[in-house]
Amino acid sequence: MTRADFWKTDWFLGLVVSIVVLFAGGGELLQSLERKAYDLGVAATSREPSERVAVIAIDKQSIDNIGRWPWPRDVHARLIDALTQAKAKAIAMTIFFAEPQLDPGLAYINKLLDVYKRAGSPPGVFGDTLREAEAALNTDRQLADAFGRSGNVVLPMLFRLGEPRGKPDRELPDFVRNNALTLIEGREGLPLLTSDVDAQVIESLGRKAAAIGHLNVAPDVDGAIRTEPLVLEHFNQIYPSLSLMIAARSLNLGVSDIRVRMGENVQLGNLTVGTDPSMQFYTFFYKDRDGRPPFAVDSFFDVISGKIPAEKYRDKIVLIGPTAAGVGSVFVTPTSPAMPSVLLQAHTVSSLLQEHFFVVPTWAGLAEKAVFLLVALYLILLLPRLRAGMAAGITAAVFAALIVMHFILMTSQLMWLQLMVPATLVLVGHLLLTTKRFLVTERGKLKSDEQSAESNR
Repeated sequence: MTRADFWKTDWFLGLVVSIVVLFAGGGELLQSLERKAYDLGVAATSREPSERVAVIAIDKQSIDNIGRWPWPRDVHARLIDALTQAKAKAIAMTIFFAEPQLDPGLAYINKLLDVYKRAGSPPGVFGDTLREAEAALNTDRQLADAFGRSGNVVLPMLFRLGEPRGKPDRELPDFVRNNALTLIEGREGLPLLTSDVDAQVIESLGRKAAAIGHLNVAPDVDGAIRTEPLVLEHFNQIYPSLSLMIAARSLNLGVSDIRVRMGENVQLGNLTVGTDPSMQFYTFFYKDRDGRPPFAVDSFFDVISGKIPAEKYRDKIVLIGPTAAGVGSVFVTPTSPAMPSVLLQAHTVSSLLQEHFFVVPTWAGLAEKAVFLLVALYLILLLPRLRAGMAAGITAAVFAALIVMHFILMTSQLMWLQLMVPATLVLVGHLLLTTKRFLVTERGKLKSDEQSAESNR
């Protein structure tokens, strides 16, 4: 065999194709294919959501009836009190209370009260009226008091993701640091790092909240949300997610009952949640029911007006947040192009409590490499020796087996193996080798015809 013939062999083409696809496997095109297959697997998987999770939505109807957003915080206090009286198991809000809400008239009322006190005026109708006005206008205090009466409200905060370049400007408040996790084991993985806080909880509300958790998301390479970072690291402190703290409160657990095994899992009481090395877990997304969300979603206005009795939420995990367009954040997920944050939390909390989450097993990387190697060997060693019909049949069978394996593992075992790269390899490799054979055959036939014509002449 000459050197020119060597470059033209089928097995060499199979080797080249395998190497090219191997290096392209981490690229945007093939990774988007993997994510698309993942999303299809999620959509094909069926599980029942937790009946304990309910959503009270700040929807368009609520804004039309209550008034322009944001509302005075005494409106939220009224709902919290109603849910407290109904004995809701846990109440969580996806609304950030990062700044005090000060009524313009409150400052003047406080000045008048100071003057009244300095003058040593005895209690009277005027003094009582001032104190009544101050209590009515101080909506932050009303909401804080409602949190205190409830004792089971979980609030969000927002970190800024990114590796810090130095030391923090200031320590987080103690009511935030009280939520830091202390049971940390192992050094195999590293949580996502944070460099600052973008939205904190004001002190008056944070001190009355039962727990605080981060509401950060980590978009995938295509911008979609498929995972939840259960913990984040903020200057050597490990902080839990809002969903993790909601699940903990619903199980009567606190930060001292959460154990983190770096790069492996998070243990919540007797519940173990597998994670990837960065401590993210793959959320399960439940199917809609007849075009409606899989969770009970009621209008904020209907609940606060009494149209829907608060008793409905007895022993429920109640999530409160915006769903109206333009009010809150929305995210692309495997099952929705625009899922409001409060519904994303509902899926996440149910995934945790029901142990419905996808896992990437520790042996997944080796298995994916082994499958890729077997497909490459098929292209290099076996396919060049097969006839066209048999080669097409075996290639189709291998491609179908990879696709079926992907969906069976996801739908039955909630396990994700990235098999689209070897599936792409077997398909592309077969097409290129078949095309090469056809072109070589046609070239040989043309040369034979030319030689035959020359002999006839």
